[in-house]
Amino acid sequence: MAWLLSICFVVIFSLCNGSPTPFTRRPYNDGWEMKGLVEFVSGGPQPGGFYFAIPRGAHAARLGNEASISQKVEVKAGYVYSLSFGATRTCAQDEVLRISVPGQTTDISIQTLYSTDGGDTIALAFKAIAPIVRVTFHNPGIQEDPTCGPLLDAIAIKLMPPATYTR
Repeated sequence: MAWLLSICFVVIFSLCNGSPTPFTRRPYNDGWEMKGLVEFVSGGPQPGGFYFAIPRGAHAARLGNEASISQKVEVKAGYVYSLSFGATRTCAQDEVLRISVPGQTTDISIQTLYSTDGGDTIALAFKAIAPIVRVTFHNPGIQEDPTCGPLLDAIAIKLMPPATYTR
């Protein structure tokens, strides 16, 4: 299941072909639902003097104010999963990313403090409460510039092995 989610994101971002103009609509039906201003961008220099550091790949999704992406994922109910992704701040202001799965919502401040390549890798654990869960990434921010928002790339989900007891 993790490879399917990862492949979906890689394929989406590879469709950008290094274009400096971001996609603001889905290039095809990939299973991701988008709400608000979601742009698929390439790393490097951008129009208007921006530079997007996308350390884990060539492309990412940028979530504008009140924008979100979500996808339904098949899981095994009752098992623990790891959700990992890369996040990068795009503007010099506070940016927050809200990650939601059924039964759990977490707000993460995107500060990009822990790496030298411009982005942080974040991992969260959650317990699946149903056989199909909706994973949602949401930018709840109301910024001065509506296009400011976190960049997301390299999203993956993985079943965690159950804890075993040793003597």
